[in-house]
Amino acid sequence: MKIFFIIKGLNYSGGTERVTAIFSKALIDRGHQVQIVSIVGKGENPFFAFDKKVIRHYLEGPKSSGLPIVRDIRRVRLMKNLFAKEKPDIIIIVDAGRSFVNIPATRGFTTITWEHFNVNTNWHLMHSLSRKIAVKHSDMIVTLTQGDVEAYQKKFGAKKVISIPNPITVDVSEKTPMKENRVLAVGRIVDQKGFDLLVKAWHIAHPKAPDWKLRIVGAGKLQQDLEKLIQSLGVSESVEILPPTRDVVSQYKQASIFALSSRHEGLPLVLIEAMAMGLPAVSFDCETGPRDIVIDGETGILVPPQDIDKMAAGLVDLMTNTEKRKKFSQKAIEASAKFGIEAIVDQWEALFKQLKS
Repeated sequence: MKIFFIIKGLNYSGGTERVTAIFSKALIDRGHQVQIVSIVGKGENPFFAFDKKVIRHYLEGPKSSGLPIVRDIRRVRLMKNLFAKEKPDIIIIVDAGRSFVNIPATRGFTTITWEHFNVNTNWHLMHSLSRKIAVKHSDMIVTLTQGDVEAYQKKFGAKKVISIPNPITVDVSEKTPMKENRVLAVGRIVDQKGFDLLVKAWHIAHPKAPDWKLRIVGAGKLQQDLEKLIQSLGVSESVEILPPTRDVVSQYKQASIFALSSRHEGLPLVLIEAMAMGLPAVSFDCETGPRDIVIDGETGILVPPQDIDKMAAGLVDLMTNTEKRKKFSQKAIEASAKFGIEAIVDQWEALFKQLKS
């Protein structure tokens, strides 16, 4: 099949971009033709490597000009012309929040909207409107969790909606040796990821495990605020921030515990990968995501959302208990097998076949 993806940009370092790169390669390996429409980013290199057989189309440069409505009309026109020429079998819209632009361009083609975020997260009114448009005009909505399937059904009356989890996107054949006294967190330094909550929890936990360090790998608009918080709490000696990396596996290997402090999530890819590498996790049990991955008390520890004291207690529990870390590590590896790329692509191909039959 000829499969198109529509994505905002390929030069970002997030999980959405990473899984798109891996998924597109897996489809190429199965004999499909894959092309990607990137709304912005012309002239820039993708953050993650894409298979050479994946054809990329860029609509605009990194800084688009003109009024938003004029830009959107231009984008729709460019995409409609491209699709009319290429005649894709399937179009996958990667960003449900941009359906108000993408859906008009895909009319007449089999269209899947791929939801990567918690349905109840609306950064502004347009996100809710976009999801309504996606439900009405998509041939299928694909969410990452069953909880989001139910939310789409309840909130938008969706009937054509299923869940397919994201796959592991890194080579996890070599597990973490768990020799370093280090807690790892990975993600954009934005409010959603809750690194401020993690640092506050660390301030409570660290005195009880003073030989441990916290490493945050990421960048974002709140980095300066986070650095000020680290300094004000007096934990600068035990907390470090490193820039985003394409080689996230090396970071997993240098840690013994993974922490997820998000205020909300879709299905956090970093949590899946960390567990597949053998890292036990301490995570906030936000509305969707972590509970689909972590088995509380077996592969990690789930704590109430945004509860700093409970997060601190969970970290201390694992930092001070070597045997529990080892036990959770083995169980985490076993539990993450269901997120293997082959199993996930099987589900997608079954969906393609269903929609085209």
